[in-house]
Amino acid sequence: MNRIEKVQYAIAETEAKVMLKAINVTGKLMSTKAGKVMLAVPIAVSVCSVVASADDATAQGMIDKIMGVLKPGTVALGSLIAVVGGIQTGVGFKDDNADAKTRGFQTLIGGGIVAAVAAVIPDSISLGS
Repeated sequence: MNRIEKVQYAIAETEAKVMLKAINVTGKLMSTKAGKVMLAVPIAVSVCSVVASADDATAQGMIDKIMGVLKPGTVALGSLIAVVGGIQTGVGFKDDNADAKTRGFQTLIGGGIVAAVAAVIPDSISLGS
């Protein structure tokens, strides 16, 4: 392994450790009421800060802008849920645990449904104008 590969490996390992630490901290925060508020309030404020331009100030324009903001995040959330379900299913097969397999498949399918609905529904919302 040459010097560049060692540096790249060290960087990747550090990134993985930092990501794992962030996930653990987020999990610990979500187990407390104050932590949930600390994480949920900034997300809610950022979602509510959709700016409507003067040339598209109709109600349909606002709905389109809100859906434009929510759609990518909801599709990503559904995809993440599906990945977690796939991991749960794999662990269920590894442990030969029927309940874990069932929960994993249910989570996998639920995540797929969330992602699919988020990808399709916002395009069809209309106020009839």
